[in-house]
Amino acid sequence: MISMAQTLPRPSAGIVDDIEREDNRRGFEPEDLAAFHALVRHLTSDGDRRAACAGRAARRTLAQMTGR
Repeated sequence: MISMAQTLPRPSAGIVDDIEREDNRRGFEPEDLAAFHALVRHLTSDGDRRAACAGRAARRTLAQMTGR
């Protein structure tokens, strides 16, 4: 039991924090990249479909996006 005269031990990082730091250091895992690329492909095809329905083409370059 901790009495009023004692101080509480200072919290420290645990094993979970160590594992998380190591995982972050390694970067994205292949399955994370595959999921990201699938999302980008889906968004691209959705944008192309919406632009075609509106009689337009999706902008692909910075010059097209800025109207230069």
